[in-house]
Amino acid sequence: MAIKSRLPPPPEDLALRRLPVRRVRVLFRIHRSIQGCLYFSKTGDGRFDDPRGKYGVLYAALNPEAAFAEVFLRQLSLLLIQESDLVQRVLSEISCRSVKCVDLTGPGLRQLSCDNRLATEKPYQTTGLWSRAIFEHPQQPGGIIYRSRHNPQFKCVALFDRHARDLSVKSTESLLNGACRAWTVAQINRYKLAIQP
Repeated sequence: MAIKSRLPPPPEDLALRRLPVRRVRVLFRIHRSIQGCLYFSKTGDGRFDDPRGKYGVLYAALNPEAAFAEVFLRQLSLLLIQESDLVQRVLSEISCRSVKCVDLTGPGLRQLSCDNRLATEKPYQTTGLWSRAIFEHPQQPGGIIYRSRHNPQFKCVALFDRHARDLSVKSTESLLNGACRAWTVAQINRYKLAIQP
């Protein structure tokens, strides 16, 4: 029986390496309308949550399509979306005051002795160690850019709460109202999903 390869922890000399950073100016997030958009998780349930629970992490995406994939493609056995899940959620656009994030979606992975298991590894113990090592790096990055586990053509962002003051919500739209409705239907059709009333 083959043993599944696990993501290695951050290298001991990570603090001495130059991080591959990229500026982030706009983010997108799909969330429940009754909850605020700018939520920084400290629960330990998220991929890049701090294992010590000292800093919070906002999970967002570089485009709306990535946000959709991260929210609605989690359950692999389901080929439908509950209509109530769509009704309860909104798409928010977040403006950033030029936050620098570590880009781990290409050559940056190899520069840090890592690979894309960072975006797929479960459970999250080792990814949490990577988050903390990057958070503590002397360059003080604002977060991590990584590939969506549910559609790797898209990129997501785990943003550290040290940059909470640099964020503002530009717009929020219901997924099933107005212009956003056509976009939502297009995403559902892309994955050949059905809506269950």
